[in-house]
Amino acid sequence: MQRKAISIAVILAATLGISFLRGTASAQAVAPFSAKTLVSIGDNVKYGSYVVYKIGDGIYKINDPGVKTGKGGAWGVDGYMILGKSKAFMVDLGNNYIDGYAPDLIAPRKNAKEEFRNIVFGLAGKLPLIAAPTHAHPDHEGMTGALMNDKQVSLLMPLGEDLNALNVQFKITPTPYKTFPPGTEFDLGGGRVIKALQVKGHSAGSTVYLLTPDMYLFTGDSLGSGFGQAFPRVETLKMFAADSQSLVDYINANFTPYQRYSLKVFTGHSYQNNYAGWWAPNHPLEDIGYLNWRFVQDVALCANGILQGKWLNPASGLQYVGKMEYTDAWPGASGRAIMVYGTGTVITTLEAAYQAAGIPMPPQQ
Repeated sequence: MQRKAISIAVILAATLGISFLRGTASAQAVAPFSAKTLVSIGDNVKYGSYVVYKIGDGIYKINDPGVKTGKGGAWGVDGYMILGKSKAFMVDLGNNYIDGYAPDLIAPRKNAKEEFRNIVFGLAGKLPLIAAPTHAHPDHEGMTGALMNDKQVSLLMPLGEDLNALNVQFKITPTPYKTFPPGTEFDLGGGRVIKALQVKGHSAGSTVYLLTPDMYLFTGDSLGSGFGQAFPRVETLKMFAADSQSLVDYINANFTPYQRYSLKVFTGHSYQNNYAGWWAPNHPLEDIGYLNWRFVQDVALCANGILQGKWLNPASGLQYVGKMEYTDAWPGASGRAIMVYGTGTVITTLEAAYQAAGIPMPPQQ
């Protein structure tokens, strides 16, 4: 695809492997953030680098629209704020615009820390805030530096994630995060409870957050964002198949059909929420806003169907539709096999698929 020109500073940083320096983008006074115009569901307001959407009563999406001159998370990422009566809970912290992140060609931005904090506390007010990434990748914990050392904020990370990631990515050490185990419940007050459920595979401790009784599921990258998630190794594919099925089983066992059918799934990269995604370039984009219970089930059926070799049976519903094309947003997935079941997609290698299914792989032409 044709790409826009990238600044010389960003190119040099990426080429030479040097980090962007803290303070490269100078700060200046910024206007306060106001959520007063966020009245009805779907209302949104642009503020600095972000667009904030109201997606429920006291529930907000903090969207970084991204840029196409970067890679990976630079293409756009979402965090979420949930307000209870006694606490606020934030899912994911987006890209680091305080220091930048050279591997994704992300440069620092002026007033990044101030703008981010203005949004966070403009929504949370004086409520104690729990900020918990779904996993420790740079586009989901990037703005940690804006919230660390704040007495109002508790920074929590799912057990199993690499606590040294912040040091590797952004030179933040020691980690400001405390860990919590899968199954932990966070009582936000007013009847709102968030339950943390691990769906490993994308990372070693990847976690989704289920908000009840509202039935909102915040999934980060664990299930993909509509067009699929990549599991190139047999070990991670099997791990994901087991955990995604456990998620389906948990929701089936603990909620009524009405509750399940009302489930709203909000992912870490909403611009990908068009099911067909990049591997079907002629498919029109769908204004779906969020994914649903069917999506959660189809992803689990897709992963487990691969383990059963079902893509080799045309009547099974699981299809191998070809290989992933190169894209700057996801260069590592290029050339991998795309497996689809309904609205669920898993991207793996054919070698891993055959090995996971225990089937000898035929010679490839």
